[in-house]
Parts: sequence; C-alpha cells; structure tokens
Amino acid sequence: MTTNKAHNLSLSALMLAVLIVCSQLTIPLPIVPITLQTLAVGIIATMLSPGYSVLVVSAYIILGAIGLPVFAGLSGGAPVLAGPTGGYIWAFLVYALITSLLLKVTDKSAFAVFLMNAIGAIAQLFLGTLWIQLFMHASILKAFSIGFFPFLIPLIIKVILVTAVYEGLKKAIVSFA
Repeated sequence: MTTNKAHNLSLSALMLAVLIVCSQLTIPLPIVPITLQTLAVGIIATMLSPGYSVLVVSAYIILGAIGLPVFAGLSGGAPVLAGPTGGYIWAFLVYALITSLLLKVTDKSAFAVFLMNAIGAIAQLFLGTLWIQLFMHASILKAFSIGFFPFLIPLIIKVILVTAVYEGLKKAIVSFA
C-alpha cells in the first residue's frame, strides 16, 4: 500500500468517525432535527476526493442501514432511511459528490470552499425536502415550510464553519501528507 493511499484511508476513517459523532449533536425539532451531520459531510467533501467522499458517506449509510446507531439520536436501521428524514440522509451522497467534484476544479480558496459547500448543502436540503413532501403527502409549500426554510440559517452557519475548519486544517493535512 502506498503512503498516499494509506493517508487517504486513514483520513477517510477519521472523517467517518467525525460524521458519526456529529450525527449525535442534535437540536430536536418536530419532524426534522438540526444536527451537525451536514457540517461533517461538508468537511468530508472539502477534505477528501470525490471518490473517498462518497465512500465515507456510503459507509455511514450502510452502517446505519444494518442497524448500528450512527444516525441522529443514536438511531439506525432501514426504517430511518425510509422515514421522514431518510431523504436528507440519502442526499448526503449528493452533497458530498457535488461539493467535492466542484472543489476539485477550483483553487480551494476560502470563497470557493464556502460557495461549493453552499451549493452542495442546498442541493441536499432541497432533495430532503422533496422526500418530506412525498413522505407526508404534503403540498410543496408545506414541505418547504417544514423541511427547507427553517434550515437555511443553520445551513449558512454550518457552511461558514466548514470553511473555517478547512482553513484551519489544510496546513496540518498538507504537512501530514
């Protein structure tokens, strides 16, 4: 195994642990809680290549699907993925892929990290909201009032935090490699 591959696998394992821990940091709300999962997904998408980003998020979903308590509130199992918040979890894959692909073609400046994470996070939030609409058989306006609009300010705060974390970690990660 090459040093670079070992580095990527080690960083991926660390990012998976960060995602699992951040999933437990929850502000309970009706239907959709505010968690730090999306913060972790943003960090993963920013720090890792598209392939490793999707691999880490896929591993998280698989661990939860088989029943390990990795989702918010120490929950797990297929019912979570099929429930009202399932669309948000599945859409983590989209967030990770979009953001990491877009960042691959940028200079990874603070502005680029912020903008690409905002794009990925909004796509994830949008898809989760569509899932809510289907799950609840609600109008699109009701779904957006429950599952999208209340999360825009937390989304902006999390994207700012992702940018700050990346700016703080990028020198350490480069020197580690």
